Amino acid sequence: MLRTGVAAGVGATGMGTALVWGLGADRERSSGRTDIVYAMARSEPGSAGPLRARTRAVPTDWHENTRRAFAVQEELRETELSSLLAAFAVPGSYDDPAASIAVQAVDEGVRETLEALSGDLALDLDVLEEVPPSPGSQPTVAEAYQAPDLDRRRVPGGLLCESKETFGTLTPALFDEEGERYFATSNHLYGGGGGKETEHEGEPLSLRNGERSRTVGRVLRGYPLADLVRVGPVDGYRPVPELARASSRTVVGQYTRAGLADLMARNEPLEKVGAFSDHTSGQIKGVDGVTCYVGEICKRGQLRWGDERTMTDGDSGSVNFHADPEHPEEHVLVGGINNARTWWPGEDFTWGTAAHHLLDEYGLHF
Repeated sequence: MLRTGVAAGVGATGMGTALVWGLGADRERSSGRTDIVYAMARSEPGSAGPLRARTRAVPTDWHENTRRAFAVQEELRETELSSLLAAFAVPGSYDDPAASIAVQAVDEGVRETLEALSGDLALDLDVLEEVPPSPGSQPTVAEAYQAPDLDRRRVPGGLLCESKETFGTLTPALFDEEGERYFATSNHLYGGGGGKETEHEGEPLSLRNGERSRTVGRVLRGYPLADLVRVGPVDGYRPVPELARASSRTVVGQYTRAGLADLMARNEPLEKVGAFSDHTSGQIKGVDGVTCYVGEICKRGQLRWGDERTMTDGDSGSVNFHADPEHPEEHVLVGGINNARTWWPGEDFTWGTAAHHLLDEYGLHF
């Protein structure tokens, strides 16, 4: 089977689904344009205020092709395919709107099942012999962009953080449905292959500068299926929706599934600021994905972008982002968190959990 329960996903953000992939298409079809919800964002930058839907019009033929690709992905997640390594929806461009499904597997025998599911959508099947164990490497503090002397009331994302196990990168402030804010990074910083949920509760998350380490929070819960850990602030340290070293630093929300597809259609890149490789950028290569590359647990709601050089060891937990279309010089919208990059021959991308999945599945958002 698909190695874990990867049930059918929820529409774009769990909010306004009819507008994103249903009623909007009927209402606008005659004009050849369809409204989608491309982002969920706060109207007051820097606040913990509610997320509000942002809409934009896209070509209806592109919308229909992309909607079908997402539908195939949902069916694929319910299909028993033990040899599956990954599957992503690949939206087309506005000039060439045909979408496709990109699948990696360890057995050519899945082709017949995949072709039956994909119908007339193009299928790109890549058969790999295996994914070798990650060589991994332990980064050193000397290589990192370290935290300056911070105002503990304003701790941004993009800084070097550490657990007892290793180093990573801090996300910008993570919010829950009540507006409470948290520190966060990749769950695998706490060992166990990222599979811990409560076993590391209470363990410290620290910021590092040279020989100085300061605990800014303690683990509340891990989310193995998203490779995310939620950390409660301590001692007056306060996470803020900002990114260190980014030209536009204020985070005002996040892209939806449809919004990421729209960015890909328009060839708009994502960026990230990591503690070790600092600022990099790259193109989106697949959305709404399932990955089974590492561990015994397949992960859904995945985003594929960039290449192997987009992130390095110690950048895990950083977020990818794109300029906010309404205020591109000041604000950004998050696409997702960065959890890993390819290390085996023939593949070249970075992947992690999309922000829309965190909202849909756990009620957490940036």
